[in-house]
Amino acid sequence: MNHHLVADIGGTNARLGLVTAEGNEIFGIEQISNRDYPRLLDVINDYLSKAQCIVQPKKACFAVASPVTSDSIDFTNNSWSFSIKELKSQLGLEYLRIINDFEAVARSIPYLGPRELFKVGGGEALPHQAMAVLGPGTGLGMAALVPALPKAIPLATEGGHASFAALDATEEFIAHYVRDAQGFVSNEDLLSGGGLVHIYKALGAMQQKPTPHTEAAVISQLALDKSDALCHEALERFCMILGSVAGDYALQVGAKGGVYIAGGIVPRFKDFLNASGFRARFEGKGRFRSYLSAIPAFVVVAQQPGLIGAASVFDED
Repeated sequence: MNHHLVADIGGTNARLGLVTAEGNEIFGIEQISNRDYPRLLDVINDYLSKAQCIVQPKKACFAVASPVTSDSIDFTNNSWSFSIKELKSQLGLEYLRIINDFEAVARSIPYLGPRELFKVGGGEALPHQAMAVLGPGTGLGMAALVPALPKAIPLATEGGHASFAALDATEEFIAHYVRDAQGFVSNEDLLSGGGLVHIYKALGAMQQKPTPHTEAAVISQLALDKSDALCHEALERFCMILGSVAGDYALQVGAKGGVYIAGGIVPRFKDFLNASGFRARFEGKGRFRSYLSAIPAFVVVAQQPGLIGAASVFDED
């Protein structure tokens, strides 16, 4: 039986799987740490050797954490780069499609069931309306689904690199703290794994408290088990900023079909997000509060939305 190859390649991890030519069922899913390989080609070859396919895949779709604007792909948050044409030849593929990783997540939304979405306030998602998709991980991915017939059109963006807008004195301090270190503050600089660390360190400097932790996973865990007040405050502020950015994005794309939060971070603390100031900041847009209060936000808890979105490409060709 012929199978297609799909991959969702972020800044830290690569997730790969095989897709049946009939029905697009994904199986053989593996997650691989990027740091263990010098090139993307090595990741794929290692996966295929372990999968022991009787017939090597001839079609593939890879979702990558990078803008896709030419044959040359340079990852935003790791050192990898590759040529699409060369990679296709090296893997002996007849067909290779490269898409942005959050375009893949956006493509997955129509295929997800109710149990794969955790609702965080708002009304009901309206059919045939735009959907906004974003998610903190190694970076901040952003994409959208634009209504069209016969199916919605995915829109890849680099909105995570838009300028951060502080809304109170604490966020002004955080912005200055990051700006002093690197000269520019984007939304991604605060809404990512590294961004949570930035918030934690800035709050420590503001309050003249020690900040011994350097990993987002540690900060978030100490926040969730309530064993460190500064970590808890940092995660709460992270959720508030995410609410502001998500609300802005909902306005910008007219996301009456809902706002969908994916990525490798937020699904780990969806209940914390639900109890945080996320929703108040999401809706807090002056005269447009009622517009935003009707828009639902969802945390995507599906296991592999990027692979689902990559697999959807084969339905089009």
